[in-house]
Amino acid sequence: MSSFYQKYDLTNETGDNSNSENISILKKDFTINYSDYEKLKIAEQYNKLYSDSFKENKSNILIDENKKLYNLSFNEIIKKAGPVYIKLLNDLSVYFSKDNEKSFNKLGLILTNDENLLYIGLLILILSFLLWLIEITS
Repeated sequence: MSSFYQKYDLTNETGDNSNSENISILKKDFTINYSDYEKLKIAEQYNKLYSDSFKENKSNILIDENKKLYNLSFNEIIKKAGPVYIKLLNDLSVYFSKDNEKSFNKLGLILTNDENLLYIGLLILILSFLLWLIEITS
């Protein structure tokens, strides 16, 4: 009992309420003004947006992880290889058609863009296997 009344003592030492130093309980520790309320609401909205974006990013990471090459079946790899090779050929044709903008760095960027490097390796593997078959049959 004494701690609450000592913290919010509204009377002077003599015990009457005629003291000019009355403490307003509502203004002491637990009221907020309008700007604090706005800050609190903005912080709540930010936290909600941040948590939503965090959940969305986590689900996008899981979706991207499922699209990785080592998680794909052989049929899916073959189906996905066609568009990748077409896109790669388009990029290479644009690169070789521009005479003034050729550089080794741009060629490297085209070849290593997204999953191009994996599919180029797959193409080299298939071509080498086919050349090996031609070599042993002749």
